[in-house]
Amino acid sequence: MKKVIQLMISAFLILSISACSETTSENPTASSTPQAYTAGTYTAEAQGIRSPVKVAVTFSDSKIEKIEILEHGETRNIADAALEQIPEAILENQSLAVDVVSSVTFTSRAILNAVEDACEQAGGNLDLLKSPLPASKTDEEVSADVVVVGMGLAGITASMSALDAGAKVVAVEKAGAAGGSSKYSGGFITAVQSQQQQAVGYDLDVDGYMDYFNDCEDQSVKPDETDREAVRAMIERSAADLEFLENHNVGIAGPDGFGGDFKVWHYPATRTSAFDGEAGGADHIAAGMAWLEEKENFSIFYNTPATQILTDDQGRITGVLCEKEDGSTLTVRAKAVVLATGGWAASPELMERFCPEFPSEWILPYTTAAMTDTGDGILMAEKLGAAVYEDGWWMDLAIGTDTGGYSTYFPNTLNSLINYANYFVVDKTGQRILNVNALYGPRSIAFADAMERTGEIFSIFTEEGFPAGIEFVEANQRVDDKIVYRAETLEELAQKTGMDPDVLTAQVERYNQFCEKGVDTDLGQTTLVPIHEGPYYAISIKTITMGTIGGLKTSDINQVLSTDGEAIDGLYAAGELINGKYFNQVYVSGDAQLLCADSGILAGEAAAKHALAK
Repeated sequence: MKKVIQLMISAFLILSISACSETTSENPTASSTPQAYTAGTYTAEAQGIRSPVKVAVTFSDSKIEKIEILEHGETRNIADAALEQIPEAILENQSLAVDVVSSVTFTSRAILNAVEDACEQAGGNLDLLKSPLPASKTDEEVSADVVVVGMGLAGITASMSALDAGAKVVAVEKAGAAGGSSKYSGGFITAVQSQQQQAVGYDLDVDGYMDYFNDCEDQSVKPDETDREAVRAMIERSAADLEFLENHNVGIAGPDGFGGDFKVWHYPATRTSAFDGEAGGADHIAAGMAWLEEKENFSIFYNTPATQILTDDQGRITGVLCEKEDGSTLTVRAKAVVLATGGWAASPELMERFCPEFPSEWILPYTTAAMTDTGDGILMAEKLGAAVYEDGWWMDLAIGTDTGGYSTYFPNTLNSLINYANYFVVDKTGQRILNVNALYGPRSIAFADAMERTGEIFSIFTEEGFPAGIEFVEANQRVDDKIVYRAETLEELAQKTGMDPDVLTAQVERYNQFCEKGVDTDLGQTTLVPIHEGPYYAISIKTITMGTIGGLKTSDINQVLSTDGEAIDGLYAAGELINGKYFNQVYVSGDAQLLCADSGILAGEAAAKHALAK
């Protein structure tokens, strides 16, 4: 069995797999001073990201003996890392001063808070239980043929492919669990002429799909740097990519047409239907990691961000340098590096650099991308002279108003209600700006233009068209005349929001005429719900992004290219980090997850061949 290195608790637990150069230790552990509990089992609960987490904690008179998770409604395969690792860390250290699992912070804190409540019930010394754990620093060095940086779907498939080619693989993951942004996705993968499609008699060739793709991508308005031939090659491989996943125990179901006849989207086999839950992408991650963890030649380090790609005196790649949470280093010596670090949606600096049109106040609160997506792969590769797509964009996911990352997209939240019942969207002047039936990309283009011109965007509703949303707003007392507005007349609504009352009333009147005729000759919208009697509601809305478009430029086998167009020897990349070749401003649904799988497979195989030939 391969050795999995869990560095989530590295501040207090170090598993060394090689010689270390320095070890320091400070203060005695919190658990070295005896605790006194009233023996027994105590239950407690605390709120997680989407549900209470209930625990049962068993104590002897001096020790926490057992922690059981009794009930929770957290998202499967995302919360699991915290549900497993936090109790283990508490028991190992007899302490509540353990690190949360990065990328699963809300669930981690819920478990810690619930266990703290139980400790208090048992009469424990909370000050002692929460006192800092000792610092222990261990610099490490390990060797591999290929090092994979980032373990979302692209990193997982790259690792699988490199292992298949006979390479020894070490993976380093910045977060406390695998998944990246892929685990927050619906998990839908585009594929043409798959076995699943053939089984249901669905016939679509590559040309047919490319017609659809080109029609979508041609709606972009900025200079186009997409490589349609690279997209075609990916679509030609798509059926084989699904077979690759299934051969590595990542089951695939489908196809699905999202309610229509265009059945190209495939989803995890763990689902009973395309939309039976959230974050289906996490199921792909869990299955992929389960396969990898059985392999002798694979090891992974969590909470270990790579900070530098190492080279020798001749500029040849020799591995990566990583920094652990306690400040010590991990050096991975390898002949090839695969970067699968995702985009930069969580980096205000890189969003400003690559996506200056995106409102700065929306960057961090309004994204479902992983908070580890800070452009690390770009920054490291640029130091080696890598070429990047400077004119970037973002992948628009939804319309919303509440902050909170992927939690904002859950059912029965205001964001979800708005996103699925939107029909009349205006800018700060009151002018309609958006066909709500449009693709993600055109919506993002319209939003960027409206924000640049007027500074705010509103969705307008009445009881007639948005009963569930208005019930939610009223039941939760959300009307604050700052984000959510209510007025008896359109003129009053315009006054409260700062819109021009003449423009707003004229736009509503014109829109209602379209509703009567069933045809929108202004914007071509097909979802037409009239705005008749008040009260009227306006909600200040934003774009919720799922990631970014741009990144590193690569060859046909996903070798990173330098600014002079030459391939950088031994350096490969995959996933969102290289998607500027495939998307311009318009993200095409299902292609992002296909790109992660396909580019990871190509990069892992190429990296392994390079390393093993040395």
